[in-house]
Amino acid sequence: MTDWTGLTKQLLEGVRDCDPIYRPTNFWTPGLREILADLEQRGLDGFKSWPTAGYWFYPSYHTPLAPRTFEKTYKLALKENPDLSRFSWVRTTNGFHEALRDFDAARLTWDQTRWPFDLESFGESAVGQPPRHYALTDEDSVRWGKPYLNYLLCLAALSRHVDEPPRRFLEIGGGFGVLGEILLRRDEQARYVNLDIPPLITVSSYYLSTLFGDRVRIPDALDDGPLEPSASACLPNWRLPDVRGPFDVFVNSFSFQEMEPHVVDHYVGMVADLGVTYVVSLNSREGKRRASAGTEGGVLDPVTSDRVIEMFGRRGYTVCGRHGRPLIYSAGELVVLRRH
Repeated sequence: MTDWTGLTKQLLEGVRDCDPIYRPTNFWTPGLREILADLEQRGLDGFKSWPTAGYWFYPSYHTPLAPRTFEKTYKLALKENPDLSRFSWVRTTNGFHEALRDFDAARLTWDQTRWPFDLESFGESAVGQPPRHYALTDEDSVRWGKPYLNYLLCLAALSRHVDEPPRRFLEIGGGFGVLGEILLRRDEQARYVNLDIPPLITVSSYYLSTLFGDRVRIPDALDDGPLEPSASACLPNWRLPDVRGPFDVFVNSFSFQEMEPHVVDHYVGMVADLGVTYVVSLNSREGKRRASAGTEGGVLDPVTSDRVIEMFGRRGYTVCGRHGRPLIYSAGELVVLRRH
C-alpha cells in the first residue's frame, strides 16, 4: 500500500531541489497551502469534496443550496407552478441541465468516423466522493461531473481534426487525472502521462492508481532514469526531461493561464521537442487576474489563449480550430493545433 503522506513529503522536498523553472508560480501560493491542509486534515478518500477542490481542481456547475434555501425556493416556485415536482426542482438548482448541455454538445460535436469513441458507456468514477455526479442517460450507474465533461468537450473538438484515433497523450497540469480516466478506461493500449506540481500529483497518482492499478506508475515507483515510451505515469513536473515520446496529443486545460509566460514557453518548447502532433489548449482569452501588492495569488504577467497559440506557432504548429460558444461556456477558448 502506498504511503501517500510520505510520497507528498518526498515530492515537496523535490520542489526545493528542482530547477526553479518547475517550481509553483505566484498564482499557486495560496492554493498549495490550502490543498495541503485539506490533504492532511481530511485525507484522500474524499478529495473531490474538499473545501478547496471547487476552486483549485474540481469545479462544479452549481454551488449547492443549503437545505433551508432549497425548501424556501421550492415553495416559491410551487406557487407559480403547482405541478412542479421536487425532483424537477432539484435538477433545476443542482446543475443537471448545464451538465446535460455539455454532454449533448460533446455528442453532437464528436466525429465518430475519424475517432470511434464510446461516449455513453463510461463515466466518472465515484472515487473521491464527487459532490455533483449526474446520471445523464438511462443508465443510472454511469455518471459524469463537470471536470470529466470539460475534457470530453476538448476531445470532441480534437476528434474533428485527427486522421486516426490518437492513443498517446501528454498533459501538464492534469489536476486529479480525469483525462487519464477517460482514455485508459476505453483503450487498453492508451498511454497517458501527467506532470503536475505537488500535492496535486499525489491526488492524481492516488486516483489513477486506484482505478487502474499498476497500469499507471506513480512517483515513488520510479527511478531517476527515462520513462519508457510505453508507460502511463503521474510524475512531478520536473521529471519532464525524463519523459520519452513520441506523443500524438498534448493537452493543457486551464493550467498555462496560471503560469508566467517564460514558464509556459519553456514547457511549450519541451513538448514540441517530444514530437507531439496535436495540441489541445483550453485557456483564458484574457488571462488570469494580475497579482496586486499586498495580496496572494494572481499572475505577474497574464498568459492568454493568443499567447499560447503564438508560442506553439514558433515551433511549427498551426491552428486547426478555435472554439467558444456553443461548445465552451466560460471565459476560456478551446484551441486545437497541429504540427505539419
